[in-house]
Amino acid sequence: MKRNDYLKFGATLFIICLIAAGLLSSVYSLTKDKIEAQKTREEKLSLEEVLPQAQNFDFIDRGENSFYVGKDAQDNILGYAFVAEKRGYSSDIVTMVGITEDGTIQGIKILSQNETPGLGTKIIEVESDKTIWSVLSKESTEAISVEIPKPWFQEQFKGKNVRNLDEIEIITGATISSEAVIDSIKEKAEQMLEVIKDVE
Repeated sequence: MKRNDYLKFGATLFIICLIAAGLLSSVYSLTKDKIEAQKTREEKLSLEEVLPQAQNFDFIDRGENSFYVGKDAQDNILGYAFVAEKRGYSSDIVTMVGITEDGTIQGIKILSQNETPGLGTKIIEVESDKTIWSVLSKESTEAISVEIPKPWFQEQFKGKNVRNLDEIEIITGATISSEAVIDSIKEKAEQMLEVIKDVE
């Protein structure tokens, strides 16, 4: 192969890479605001789920110990929300937790996980006693609640104090994943209860 051919192929490859980089940059610029808006929306929904009584949320930046303060319409503090994270069986499990000043859990929501399907993913599984027949039959449809079912494992935490989570049921077949959630909440909550003491 001649030297000119090498230069020609090199120049062609450079131009292709330049065009691809330009297109990627353009797509990122066009979607950046939408991605940020979606992220903000998901964050707000998560906060509303773990601190359902709160109407407003203030972010307090404390580095690794950053958290949110949930307030009512009169600006009274109702609770605090923070993110706990720990390694599960095959991924890091990230959980948002809402607590009161005395450490009572108002709710938790698993934000991200990549555990083994059918095993570790049971930590986000929603159980239902409804069957296809009960949904399709007219009689049963009238009695069906409009309330959206929530993951049973996560629902166990409501009303429990972060200092005593021994009553939380470990999921059979997902022991490592469920223990990772419990331990991450315990460990992070201990830190956060100290951090939030100086919040007014």
